[in-house]
Amino acid sequence: MARIHFAADHGGYELGRALEERARSGGHEVVWHGAEALDPGDDYPTFAIRVGGTVVEDQDAGIDAFGVLVVGEPVAGVVAANKVNGARAVAVGSPVAAINARRVVDANVLVVDGVAVEQGAWLTIAAFVGAHMEHVVEHGRRILQIEEYENAGTIEGWAVQLEPEQEPRRHE
Repeated sequence: MARIHFAADHGGYELGRALEERARSGGHEVVWHGAEALDPGDDYPTFAIRVGGTVVEDQDAGIDAFGVLVVGEPVAGVVAANKVNGARAVAVGSPVAAINARRVVDANVLVVDGVAVEQGAWLTIAAFVGAHMEHVVEHGRRILQIEEYENAGTIEGWAVQLEPEQEPRRHE
């Protein structure tokens, strides 16, 4: 099972705690980074950055880790979490979209709307955590370009060299 870093602001606190418990009951290692009690005056950037940062630290250490941020304004949570170098946060509304986010951009933080239905949110989280990035050269190259810009402020264009046996073949 994976390690899942959870946090929620006041707009998603109740749902966040319910999802945290479902993950724990499902056998995942869960780390809570949100407030211990509902705080109507809290701000999502602190939680988004905390979740994004710990996920990246864990992944850099070889730990299978993900983040789940439950907030009243999911798009704002995505923006804040993506300020963390190495975080790839997405807000998706279905298990299929969650799987695609993992397969294509190797997303590592899922941002959930605080008013989502618990069962639907849980199914989306389970799909997100259970999916893996496709081993496709184009996906890897694009992620490297994003990381290059994130770190160097430019995209020089990573050349990914394929061996002849790795070249895609068309079957018609």
